[in-house]
Amino acid sequence: MTRSESTLSRWSRMKQESVEVGAPDRSSELRSIDAERADLNEATATPAASSPTSPPFDPASLPPLQSIAAGTDIRLFLGSNVPVELTKAALRRTWVTDPAIRDFVGIAENQWDFNDPTAMPGFGPLTANDVSAVSGAQQALAGLREAEQARGPTNDAVDAEPIPDTRQIDEIDRARAQEYALLAALLSHSPDTQMIERLSRLTGDTTQLGAAHAELSATAAGVPPEQIEREHFDLFVGLGRGQLFPYASYYLTGYLHGRPLARLRQALKQIGIERTEESSEPEDHAAVLFEVMAGLTSGQIIAPRETDRDIFENHIKPWIGRFFSDLEHAESTPFYASVGKLGRIFMEIEAEAFLRSS
Repeated sequence: MTRSESTLSRWSRMKQESVEVGAPDRSSELRSIDAERADLNEATATPAASSPTSPPFDPASLPPLQSIAAGTDIRLFLGSNVPVELTKAALRRTWVTDPAIRDFVGIAENQWDFNDPTAMPGFGPLTANDVSAVSGAQQALAGLREAEQARGPTNDAVDAEPIPDTRQIDEIDRARAQEYALLAALLSHSPDTQMIERLSRLTGDTTQLGAAHAELSATAAGVPPEQIEREHFDLFVGLGRGQLFPYASYYLTGYLHGRPLARLRQALKQIGIERTEESSEPEDHAAVLFEVMAGLTSGQIIAPRETDRDIFENHIKPWIGRFFSDLEHAESTPFYASVGKLGRIFMEIEAEAFLRSS
């Protein structure tokens, strides 16, 4: 250190010297990196002839989407050769059939009174009546399913099975029950070949409802079964989502699993009906609502008088007309357009009949 060199200058000089002395020679390392990079580029430019390739996609190797339940192993749908939209459809089906996801109702502002533990479904004390209600509901729904499988689609159908009576039912209620059962079946799944054949033999009359039956019969006879199955898939399942959402919550609020579903569950619980673990759809699905109406009008579900009116007026009438109108005017779906027309006319008749009897 010279006399003229300041402390700051000396610190700067020594710092620079330490950097120069301690710096490693990276020239060999850089040459190695360049060599490796050249080898990598060469390997990328010339792929190995033995590298594995994904097998071509075969739709027949996958199970039907409708067979997927909450516990189904869907790893076959996750393969790299499966179209992305089909993978999404399988995942969506799994989520829809999983009660933990499907039945979740998010908290909305002012939806429940949090000062009252009994105001929220699923909370509050569990009583003996609650336990017996669940058991009774499961038996009622099981009996309803068996009865609807046993009977024909409508009272006009050939070889239609009669609805077993548990109380005195007149012919009008019997016909109403079979009409509800027919619509429930067509909305819940695509009709099989046997049901299509029976539908093709329906007869009509000069009334609007009779003409709708005749139109449904004509389309059932004229549309190939595979096209009918495709119509149902495109409308209600789809790759990712269907064209229509036959749920009260969606038509009344724009969202699934909303407050209309919660209110409907409360109403059904009062007559001893609750959804079972095996059910894949929430109760506000049009098919489920029509199953309930078929059970009420046929006497399969025992409930106080006017219960069918209350269910119809409060949980079906406010939205079902718009749904059937959308179904009737859906593009490229001649069979389900006739189903939409039949449903719309039948709902108008039901609304008028309840109005006149009030």
